[in-house]
Parts: sequence; structure tokens; C-alpha cells
Amino acid sequence: MSESNQDQHYVIIGAGQAGAEVASSLRKRGFEGRITLIGEEQAPPYRRPPLSKAYFSGDATGDSLFVMKPEQLEKARIDFIGGVAVTAIDPAAHTVALADGRSIGYDRL
Repeated sequence: MSESNQDQHYVIIGAGQAGAEVASSLRKRGFEGRITLIGEEQAPPYRRPPLSKAYFSGDATGDSLFVMKPEQLEKARIDFIGGVAVTAIDPAAHTVALADGRSIGYDRL
């Protein structure tokens, strides 16, 4: 990725494992701009199949389920907005509207 990407803002809708992997991949590929990960669940991205199997059977801890723990998100400079749904996308204005009334601008969605 080019050095001019520092001023860009990527917004990723869906803070599950796939969304976290996209955000992490952007950083690994050298993206230096802002990344915001938005999800309806309060918890940071976690692995769902092990939750239903290993965690409930006692074979995994809660911490082992996270794709990225809060401190990892912070270190990677990935903003996590949890517990709120995206209610609208305005491609012309490059904004997403959140259920709590906020509007988030983006360069890439």
C-alpha cells in the first residue's frame, strides 16, 4: 500500500471473525490510515464455532475465543464500535448511519 494512505479511513461493517481478519490484513499489508470496525455485539471479535463447542464443554477459556482482544485492537490502531447496528449507508456522502444516531464518514467501506 502506498504511503499516501495515512489520510484514508476504512470502515468495516461486521465485527465478527471475518471483519477482524480484514482489519488485521490491512495493517499487515501496510495500511497506515484509520480503521473502524463496527458490530452489533458488545464483545470484540471472537471465534464462534469454538464458542458453541469448546467453550461450553469447558475445553476453552473465554480469552482464547477472541480473534483480537481489546488491547490487540488498540495496539493495531483499530477502532472498535460495538453494541450498535449500522442502519443506513450513503455511498454518495461516504457515510454510515448508526442506530445510536452517530454518522461515521469513510473513504472505503
